[in-house]
Amino acid sequence: MIANKITKKTLSANNKLKQSKKVPVKPKSNKVSEIYFKAIFENAGIGIILMDLKRKILNTNLAIQRLLKYSDEELSGITLKRITHPDDYAVDEKLLKEVTTGKRSEYTIEKRYLTKDGDVVYCRTTLSSTYDLKLRNKSIIAIVENITRQKQFENKFVSEKGYLDSLLENSPDQIYFKDLNSRFLKASTNLAKKHNMTVDDLIGRTDFDVFGVNHASDAYNDEQEIIRTGIPIVGKEEREEWADGRVAWVSTSKMPFYDSSGKLIGTFGISRDITLKKRTEQSREALFQISETAFTSPDMQSLFRKIHDVVGMLMPAKNLYIALYNEQDNLLSFPYFIDEYDKTPEPFKPNKGITEFVLKTGKATLFDDKRLKELIKSGELRVSGTIPKIWLGVPLKLSGNIIGIIAVQDYKNRGCYGESELQLFIFIAEQIAQAIERKRNSEEIARYAEELKQLNATKDKFFSIIAHDLKNPFITILGFTDLLSSDYFELSDDERLDFINEMKKTAEISFNLLQNLLQWSRSQTGRIEFNPKELELLKIVDENLQLLNVTAERKQIQLYNEVISDLRVIADEEMLNTVFRNLITNAIKFSSKGGNITVSASVKENQAEICVSDTGIGMEQKTISNLFKLEVTQSTTGTENETGTGLGLILCKEFIERNNGKIRVESEVGKGSKFIFTLPVLI
Repeated sequence: MIANKITKKTLSANNKLKQSKKVPVKPKSNKVSEIYFKAIFENAGIGIILMDLKRKILNTNLAIQRLLKYSDEELSGITLKRITHPDDYAVDEKLLKEVTTGKRSEYTIEKRYLTKDGDVVYCRTTLSSTYDLKLRNKSIIAIVENITRQKQFENKFVSEKGYLDSLLENSPDQIYFKDLNSRFLKASTNLAKKHNMTVDDLIGRTDFDVFGVNHASDAYNDEQEIIRTGIPIVGKEEREEWADGRVAWVSTSKMPFYDSSGKLIGTFGISRDITLKKRTEQSREALFQISETAFTSPDMQSLFRKIHDVVGMLMPAKNLYIALYNEQDNLLSFPYFIDEYDKTPEPFKPNKGITEFVLKTGKATLFDDKRLKELIKSGELRVSGTIPKIWLGVPLKLSGNIIGIIAVQDYKNRGCYGESELQLFIFIAEQIAQAIERKRNSEEIARYAEELKQLNATKDKFFSIIAHDLKNPFITILGFTDLLSSDYFELSDDERLDFINEMKKTAEISFNLLQNLLQWSRSQTGRIEFNPKELELLKIVDENLQLLNVTAERKQIQLYNEVISDLRVIADEEMLNTVFRNLITNAIKFSSKGGNITVSASVKENQAEICVSDTGIGMEQKTISNLFKLEVTQSTTGTENETGTGLGLILCKEFIERNNGKIRVESEVGKGSKFIFTLPVLI
């Protein structure tokens, strides 16, 4: 989702880079040296590329221009990514980051470049950091040697039987050849091991003999299409469903297979396991969806259904339930319970059930039916419902307290859950617990609204300002509803949709305002619990950036996380999340399309100094002086006419001061703003 947009820099890496950076000594005859260098640079028989630290090409020599069929002007200003083969860029970028951060001085790899005509050339490239001709600005130099002919020669020999056998025996990937009926003709050792077979056992079989019917059908159809058209499939991500219920992911390339006379005799392919990568991507997406749904779902049941859908993306989840524990009443209830065989249990006091086992131990648990029967026989467990083949339950924790559990179970496939599913479930359980808690809190809005009547005269003056800001959106909503009601059949579908979208946008603005207002009122009446604890700042910032990334993307704004990885602060987590959400939302609001927002932090005198900076429209000094004053709170529209009240900043100030910190603003019209606040740091 936003991982590729959000950069993370560690303090240790920064310090190392600072220590290793030496001021270059200028040569005595800088002019002469520059002439010699240019002559060597331009006339070298090997390609040379000079880039800045953002991978943008600054200069190239004739050799690389001829190789890539670009002119110097065409190459100047484009990035390394544009001329690098997509399949090679990730590895190249990883190593390049290690060079730019000082972890290594240089590296050499074999990679593919793309010419202006779209051709692929193989090169051996050595990259290192250097300085420009003026010996001032640090840059990256790439020495590029064309090895295309060598690669072509090597590829020719790979087709020989000896090389093929060696490849099939030793390749970590799964390689296979199939006939016109998609039966295995030849297979790599690794592929046979994957199916717990020998290579000889696999020969003559089809995917229908080793996979579930869904994946086998998709694979067969792909191969028959290749046989029909001769068009290969490259880098397709496939979901493999196994007969025992396991799910894996592979990246597969499949091509037509010809004999020596050029006759099509089948297909061949290479598959690489990407299950870990895919699950990491899915888990990040799951966290975002759960967090977003906590704010957007209309009620708790909608949230539970969304959680079920998200879990189903990660693992088999036909049977799933959520159990919540009420400590005050000592009752265990099941507000969400989807099961093939059993009905939803009525609330009861905890006993010796499998759900209570997780509540008691506080640990994620994976039981198969054999283990369950042993525990039942010994008297440690009592199971009233149908015993599943496999059961996986994870505690839902908030600030160390267990509020319930979430569990999945399967009645047919004992192998559909394992250690990887257990760890994945643990990973998302915290976000699920937070989402449930947020939804619980949002359903108490009516009660909070009643408590607002207890505020004093100063707050009443503030409410008069709020009333004005609330009135306008309701006027907008009423206006559109009146138009829809009176002119419904005269309006086009597009007009009606525009009206509905404007009403939704206005309602969301009103809802966000109410949320801030209610939080502020709770803080004024002492109804917000203050639970300071040790927090990993990088994680807190990352979660909030991910939460707001969709909003930023609508305005094409880039979000960057430059908080050092080992910085820990002492603060109330919920208050700190509110601060970050408000500051980042404000930065998005007052930034134009294509802007940047960066969160950074440093340590000064046992305090963490945290900065949320943007490249937005900035503020004049008069506006800055009134930002945190209740009596002069005023609303300013954003770059795309977004509205607000300034209440969010007042909340930020109160919450930061409650956590023994201070907040200040630095801004200049047209040059963006910096909101800087401090928090106690863990020593």
